[in-house]
Amino acid sequence: MISNDSNNSSSSSGVAAAPIRSGAAYMRQLRLDHAGLSRVLRTIDSLLDRLRSEPEAVVPILADAFAYLLRYQHAHHHPREDRLFALIELKRPALEETLARLSHDHESGEREAARMVEDLEAATADELRGPPGDEIIGRIRAYLSAARVHMRDEEAVFYVRAETALNDSDWSSLLDDDGPVDPMGDALELTREYPALSDYLGEPVRRLGRSGDAVADESEWRRQFLALTDLYGGLLHEGVDLTRNNLGRLLAVRGPIGLVGAVGAITKDNLRFAGRCLTKPSRWAIDTGSDWLSGRQRVDSDEV
Repeated sequence: MISNDSNNSSSSSGVAAAPIRSGAAYMRQLRLDHAGLSRVLRTIDSLLDRLRSEPEAVVPILADAFAYLLRYQHAHHHPREDRLFALIELKRPALEETLARLSHDHESGEREAARMVEDLEAATADELRGPPGDEIIGRIRAYLSAARVHMRDEEAVFYVRAETALNDSDWSSLLDDDGPVDPMGDALELTREYPALSDYLGEPVRRLGRSGDAVADESEWRRQFLALTDLYGGLLHEGVDLTRNNLGRLLAVRGPIGLVGAVGAITKDNLRFAGRCLTKPSRWAIDTGSDWLSGRQRVDSDEV
């Protein structure tokens, strides 16, 4: 189970990050954080149907998953976003209300994750098999839904605005952030910090005894593969949520005028989702190609 000092353990967890050297790299790291977060959210989701029937097997994995959320995503990723959002607000004051809502989401999400940890620790296996388990599962599902909506809002509003609104001086004020990197991108760190979660994800340590270059290459390609996997997984979840919302709108129709409004809203949301299905993989390809070319250039210069 997770100790009560999960929130305070971030200084000793994670590995030191290399300095973030450009605005593009800063934004890419935030997106990779979202990929890791999306993967853990899907992991939690996949375990909920087993929580009542197999609490002894599931709770340790959920405990690790929520520990990761508290120690990395809430303790490091969200403060990085808040600093970015504060700069964007200076450039786009009209976004102040949305910024306040997203910052509140960070705070309320962290409090709810901490309560989930306490409830999972306190509940017995028999309780998890009964009504208390149903109540916990319902709250976890609500947390997952809110986290996904929050990520979509960030990427749709602030991440796009950051790339167009901030200048070199703005980025320079962010580049001193050398906190830990996401353990989801490092199999050794993930195994050390979150063994139950690592084992469930099927990521045993395979790289011991490998040459440094081979490990670096495998780590980079694995990171890019996970980013692509989580990208499409995130789109899948968005598609499921969109289908549910569309069905809910249609079921709520009570007349011709309501039907026209529902069809208009459904069409608008579907077109927005279709656009994301086109642009997000393209963005991944651009980022991956840039990373590969940069690495290839460094290798070629070393060989010369």
